[in-house]
Amino acid sequence: MNNTNKIPSIPCIILTTSEEMDIYNKKVTEAKFLPYSKTDNFKEYLLKVISAYRSGYKEFYSELLFSIDPGEKSGLMVFLDGYYLVSHCCYTKKDLLYKISRYVYYFQKNNPELIKLTFKFGRGILKMAQELVQDIINMYINRDNMHIFLIDEFKSSKIKINNRRKEKKISKDEASALILALRNGIEVDQNNLENIFNKIRSSKFKKKDFKFKKSENSHEEASVINDIVKKILNGKLSLYKSIEIIKQSKLNNNYIL
Repeated sequence: MNNTNKIPSIPCIILTTSEEMDIYNKKVTEAKFLPYSKTDNFKEYLLKVISAYRSGYKEFYSELLFSIDPGEKSGLMVFLDGYYLVSHCCYTKKDLLYKISRYVYYFQKNNPELIKLTFKFGRGILKMAQELVQDIINMYINRDNMHIFLIDEFKSSKIKINNRRKEKKISKDEASALILALRNGIEVDQNNLENIFNKIRSSKFKKKDFKFKKSENSHEEASVINDIVKKILNGKLSLYKSIEIIKQSKLNNNYIL
């Protein structure tokens, strides 16, 4: 922004430099200023800008949710305080875990409160899912305010998400991770990890245990899903509001997921 221009009187985010901060009369505007200093880490500054744009500007955020579709290429969806932040297609487990660790590090850094961490893992490739769950437990051992869920992957890769030109482009793996984020599952921790996975292997868990029911995914249902996904990716709908909409559809016997 050219600092000679008038500052907007509406809520907005202004990117500037630390050197130019004193030029602006910040008392007469609802704008939030995000100054960049030459000593700042540019990647972290960029993440700060994206966070302010996606989730609204806050000094500190309170929750990160990671939804993972494990596979040869793993889809990763990241939500910040309930809103879509960013997504990735990860080609190695190392890359996946590194990305997760960097997001946790950045948003926890200097935050006086322990942020809530939620992980949702698709259980389609069971061995890989178990390894990843164990990796996360080991990474954040004894951490409070952390929850890990196993999610049924039924048709998650079959649900088509229509990307239009002006909308966020996501890969098939990221799309599957987004569908998983909208589902409930079974909570696991270090104490019940082996037992839960052994039960799944022996088919002792039914669909109802995952709070999930098969859908025929008709054309009308697919249209509803696409509308929800589009609003999530465009920041018009939070993940939790989306889950409430889906929950209400189930109460009305319309199983859209």
